[in-house]
Amino acid sequence: MRSIADKVVVVTGASQGIGAAIAKQFAAENSRLVLCGRNKERLDEINEEIGFGPDRSLLVVSDLTKPGGVKTIVDDAINKFGRIDIFVNNAGVGVAKPISEMTESEFDTIFATNVKAVFLSFKELLPVMQRQGSGQIINISSGAGRTGMPGLAAYSASKAALNALSEAVGGEVRNEGIKVSVLSPGSTDTNFRFNMSGDSKPSSAAKQKLTVDEVAEAVVFLARQNRNAWTAMADLRPLLVKK
Repeated sequence: MRSIADKVVVVTGASQGIGAAIAKQFAAENSRLVLCGRNKERLDEINEEIGFGPDRSLLVVSDLTKPGGVKTIVDDAINKFGRIDIFVNNAGVGVAKPISEMTESEFDTIFATNVKAVFLSFKELLPVMQRQGSGQIINISSGAGRTGMPGLAAYSASKAALNALSEAVGGEVRNEGIKVSVLSPGSTDTNFRFNMSGDSKPSSAAKQKLTVDEVAEAVVFLARQNRNAWTAMADLRPLLVKK
């Protein structure tokens, strides 16, 4: 396993939940961090918990669904640290309701965040990483992208699209020293935004859930793999133990 100390790591959706846990795990590896989100106060709180000074961390307030949102993150990271070694596309949204009740606006928001923002990150990042001759993009998907979940049709479809997009782009750049990996966690104990339109919940919620720290540990494991080791897609599911 390789060291990721001093590697420049960008984490989107870093203000809470899985993203915040990922940031803390990379901080424990002494990576340099670019924390991205829409809530500056929460980013400040996470950065304070990590305890990094301005020489080792950068906070970027940006909305990935807005024009130039992804470009702002990449440009700010390059201006600060001169490179990007690892980019974690963690930001995501979902709506828990039957497809017949979903609005077009909700559908568009899901795909803009979960798929289009990742497409834009590829467009911005690949030229940077090609110049460097190295880099890794880790996309956080979901088990719902493998098996469509009732009540989460649009979310499931967006994650399936993310999986296919990532696999295709990974094949395009794998001989250029660039890795594209996908992590698909199962049910995770987090306040993920399944309440864009209220407090409805998915119809099939698992009783056993992963912790955000367990998901973050898996992300760091992918980042620490040796250069010649390639994990295109990894499933992470809770272990069900009978008592």
